[in-house]
Amino acid sequence: RVRIALENSGYEFPMQSLLVNLAPADSRKDETWFDLPIAILILIISGQLECKIDFEKFLFLGELGLDGSVKPMRGLINILASAKLEEFDSVLIPYSNRFEASMIQDLNVYPIQHISELKEILLGERKPDTEKFSYTETRQALGKVSLFNDQIIAMRGLTLSVAGKHHSLLMGNPGAGKTMLARMASDLQMPLSEKEYLEILKIKSSREHLISRDSLNVSRPFRNPHHTASDISIVGGGRDIRMGEITLAHNGILFLDELGEFKTPVIQSLREPMEEGKITISRVNYHLTYPASFILIAATNPCPCGYFGSETRACICSEIRINKYISKMSGPFLDRIDITVELNTFRNEFRKTIEVDLDSLRSKISDASEMQKQRFQFFEKKSNGLLEGKYIETMMQINPNAQKLWEKIWSDSQFSIRKCLKIKKLSRTIADMEGSEFIEDSHIYEALQYQKEKIQNLRMVA
Repeated sequence: RVRIALENSGYEFPMQSLLVNLAPADSRKDETWFDLPIAILILIISGQLECKIDFEKFLFLGELGLDGSVKPMRGLINILASAKLEEFDSVLIPYSNRFEASMIQDLNVYPIQHISELKEILLGERKPDTEKFSYTETRQALGKVSLFNDQIIAMRGLTLSVAGKHHSLLMGNPGAGKTMLARMASDLQMPLSEKEYLEILKIKSSREHLISRDSLNVSRPFRNPHHTASDISIVGGGRDIRMGEITLAHNGILFLDELGEFKTPVIQSLREPMEEGKITISRVNYHLTYPASFILIAATNPCPCGYFGSETRACICSEIRINKYISKMSGPFLDRIDITVELNTFRNEFRKTIEVDLDSLRSKISDASEMQKQRFQFFEKKSNGLLEGKYIETMMQINPNAQKLWEKIWSDSQFSIRKCLKIKKLSRTIADMEGSEFIEDSHIYEALQYQKEKIQNLRMVA
């Protein structure tokens, strides 16, 4: 490819033997952007081009077409972010990737369309591209929405989930509004910080070509994989080492609708990334770690037919089918769920609608997030739900009047240590939503209302 590209561009390809050493040898090399640097070195050592630039400070990247054109590449911003750390000050890239490269502020960027443009750059006759891109996210008003009384409770739980990055589970009959509420929760998320924006853009760049300004406009992801998805498609891996849905949902929401229909290995594979915020994929030939800090919102029916406990339709499922359906949500998985809410399809005469101002909810979430940023200003993770257990005691103070209640919960055998810590973190988020400095007993009581005991009761009734 390199030989034909040089010959079609008016250069000569040396007839002597050439040895190209891609070092270090133990690093995986599976991309085509080595074409351009190989071609440049061949032209320099054969005397066809003269180099007057500081070669050690210059990075060359690009795939060559057979006509000598420089084609766009994926994952450029990941490389340039690393190049900045390696103290390169200039980079030569494909012209189509100029918008993506403009995100890096401290690099001199030289975009080219064809290798015939190399001469003036290597002689130092061309100036770098000065256009830089800065990200600003625009927010639209959400307005008001009418919800039923049982949906209000679920909306409250999802609001807490977004405010403190807590994982949540919605259980209810078909038509109860679980999917609708999850999509509303996505609109309530906070604007991206500069760091979060770059992390999402790096993931996007690894999957597709970012060759326009519009492709740089990203927001918090909302991933909704189908329940037939395999564990590899969810967590990542495979022969071509692809990122899974949990990585694509990084800094956003992973919504698993019909959780009871997912395969058991898929649900269990979520346990580690839900806790760690990353996923490590280990295979014979490679060992990779991808970011996976997401908010899990899962929705499920209480049984295969969906009408267990419904007042509008009788359930036709047997005890064995219900237990098999619910058993996919194991104890360790449910321990990682902070908020569990049950929705019902009551008869119409018992349902009342209440108007909810979504913009007001988003404003409260913003205030709670700001409190968490101030509290965790010296921590890498800035949310209550992401705080590691060893810091919870010192960073989340309980009012002395509520201390006895907390001690009673801590000694309760039905709660694991992990679940007790999650109750405390959720209580802290509830306090933040109210602007309270300390965790009060009312905050703890509300946090207890969102625990998994409803699922356990379902098993006992079945």
